[in-house]
Amino acid sequence: MIIPFNNVDRAKRNYFYLYLSKLLFVILTIIAIAVALQHYYIISDPKTRFTLWWHIPFNLFYWWCWLLFLPVMYYVAQKLKPDDSKSFYWVVVYLFVPIIIVLIHQAIASLVIATFLNYLNFPTLLYKRLLRNSWVWVDFVIYFTIMIAINVVDYQQKSKINRLKYSQLQARLAQSQLNALKSQLHPHFLFNTLNTLSTLILKADNTEAERMLSLLNNFLKTTVYESDRPEITLEEELLFITHYLEIEKVRFKDKLEVNEDIDTGTLKASVPSFLLQPIVENAIYHAIAPKKSRGVINIISKKENEKLFISVEDNGPGLSGFNKKKSKEGVGLKITRERLVHLFGKNQQFELGNSALGGLSVKIIIPLIINNSEISNPHAYQAG
Repeated sequence: MIIPFNNVDRAKRNYFYLYLSKLLFVILTIIAIAVALQHYYIISDPKTRFTLWWHIPFNLFYWWCWLLFLPVMYYVAQKLKPDDSKSFYWVVVYLFVPIIIVLIHQAIASLVIATFLNYLNFPTLLYKRLLRNSWVWVDFVIYFTIMIAINVVDYQQKSKINRLKYSQLQARLAQSQLNALKSQLHPHFLFNTLNTLSTLILKADNTEAERMLSLLNNFLKTTVYESDRPEITLEEELLFITHYLEIEKVRFKDKLEVNEDIDTGTLKASVPSFLLQPIVENAIYHAIAPKKSRGVINIISKKENEKLFISVEDNGPGLSGFNKKKSKEGVGLKITRERLVHLFGKNQQFELGNSALGGLSVKIIIPLIINNSEISNPHAYQAG
């Protein structure tokens, strides 16, 4: 399922804002109690100092005020970026906003003290707290610390979102490649099949025509069954290839020989859907169709060091059979290679070489992942 990016961004921002608020609340509470105790026991004159029960509530209120400024700071950090307008960004974020916030913070503290303690008047208190109080610099330290925390955590969240977007784009690309593969394969195959079928009908070979229609029916059913599944078992993929090759055998009759050497321990291995189709069709097109003598296709699967090894070999012209004026690989082989890279990265191999039969050998090595779920397809593949 593809998650809407806007919803992800909004959820991440809400989670981050709640997380930062809770963390800041705990830190400010600890600082407030420590400062209250410091003022009461160390800094204040015993003759004129206020009670501990004044210092603790006042400092809690004083430091918790930063929670009121957090939405503004978060908004500034989100809306203003250094690359937007460098001079404007530096003036607002590092000069204008901190001065305004510190001024408001100290004004709130002065107003509370003047109101509840009747200790000096508000203008005098504000003047002293702003210009003759070393603690005012702590406000600037707190401001820049919070801004750094916002940017660091926000960067981490955006990195996670970007990784999610990248993985979703990878999934979309893989699906697009699969759709391109199917759109490239099926029209070509169906054209040849229908052409063979029309030839059988013209020859009044009704028995063979009915058999081919039945094979085509099974092939199309399997195609529909696999169309929306990115992964299937090797057993299901081989069943699909069996239906395909049975139809091709009607076309080529005794000219096509198919041999299979399938390790039964690999039948439940998960593979990308339509993995072998382009490879086998490439063998049909480049090796079997041009030959006047018997064409041979060997399909092999086995386990090697927790890897699934699959090879398709033919006795055609080999690598030299590809048109050198065009791509070295056919479209189907190229898409298959790209799909494997996107799905497995470096943990896969896709190699073209000359086979022992004298033709082309296509070798695939991917991770061996066993799927023990039952196959709901009514047709059964028999290895051999």
